[in-house]
Amino acid sequence: MSDPKRHHYLPEFYQKPWMGDDNKVTVYRRRYAGKLDIQRKARKAVGWETELYSDLSEQEPGRRQRVERVFLKKVDDLASQALAEMLETGAPPVDKKRASAWARFLMSLLHRHPARIAALRQMVELKLDEIVASVRDDYPRLKGEDDPNTFEEYIAQSSNKLQDGALANLMPMIIDSKNVGNALMRMTWGVGILKRTRFKFVTSDRPLMTTNGLGLRESFLIVPISPYAYFIAATRAETIHTFRDANADDVVAGINHAVCLQAEHFVLSHNEGQTRFIENRLGGSHHHPIRRDQRGQIYWENPHTFDPWAK
Repeated sequence: MSDPKRHHYLPEFYQKPWMGDDNKVTVYRRRYAGKLDIQRKARKAVGWETELYSDLSEQEPGRRQRVERVFLKKVDDLASQALAEMLETGAPPVDKKRASAWARFLMSLLHRHPARIAALRQMVELKLDEIVASVRDDYPRLKGEDDPNTFEEYIAQSSNKLQDGALANLMPMIIDSKNVGNALMRMTWGVGILKRTRFKFVTSDRPLMTTNGLGLRESFLIVPISPYAYFIAATRAETIHTFRDANADDVVAGINHAVCLQAEHFVLSHNEGQTRFIENRLGGSHHHPIRRDQRGQIYWENPHTFDPWAK
């Protein structure tokens, strides 16, 4: 059984299509003075942090690891089925349950990254005073037999527990957002398969290429799902046609460009055939400067030119 404290923010099932005959993937990282480090690694050794989603306010292992071992495990198990179906059929999942699981997995990729968890923790810290104020007057009624006599004593002993518990509850709520999930499910979905291209898709710890928001006319989301395929969701089918009708090598270059620039820590490939391309872009460079939002995300413009007079 895998270590329950090793939490993968880039799940092993998603990495699998990039795996070689040695059962490893090629991992690119920036090391000392920006120097590129390239290693072949097993999937279990890539894209994880210790207790990233743990509820540190809990001591009992089942409660402490519930986000990783219950919520995200369910998300990933069903999404792995959807991914296998797409790679086999070259089309989006037909089964509604697997489609819903794939949408939830895509949202998880936005929110389970360590940088996003750090941002959520900051948000909880800023809101903690409001949470504390909301229960201060009710403390005499709410406190248990073993709790301190005064609210001030309770806060002094429990503020970190309150923060950790709130964070563990917040993450599943964000990933499971009905508004975002429904917006994604309403979009048109497609799968693009590469044939006879010079290069293949890479991926990274931030693999989603998105516009700013999912509910707009020009909204789209793209994620590589293997060296030979990508998934796309768009508000308008014309966006999907634009990618499908474009030169395949240009599509690979454009998506890989985005995936490499967005990378926080690493880019993952099936081999070392695109080392120079990755080195010039991984996490941004003086050749390719980047600007991120507070979530560390970069937003991309829709390449499809819309008719401004269309209703």
